[in-house]
Amino acid sequence: MIRALVITHGNIGAELVRVTGLILGPVEGLEARSNSGRSLADLRAAVSEWLVEGAAAGATGGIVFVDDYGGSCATAAQLACGHEPRRAIVSGVNLAMLLGFLTWR
Repeated sequence: MIRALVITHGNIGAELVRVTGLILGPVEGLEARSNSGRSLADLRAAVSEWLVEGAAAGATGGIVFVDDYGGSCATAAQLACGHEPRRAIVSGVNLAMLLGFLTWR
């Protein structure tokens, strides 16, 4: 399974994940993190930890959805993901994007 992490400013990501669950029912492999109160190093560590957990659980890849390209969320994702081919970063996360990913993954 390909897992997804939504990283946003504030609680936008958590709310997107919550609403996605209301629409589709319980969703496996989708989590949210916020940059609130975290330094870039802390946020990068959180993304790296999520990636390691997924690999240990047998995930076939990971997609990190961020709200704003060039912001702290995107920078942390880029640093954590590196050039690993089974990891992707997608910016401009929205509800339709998450529903499409979860429906077609």
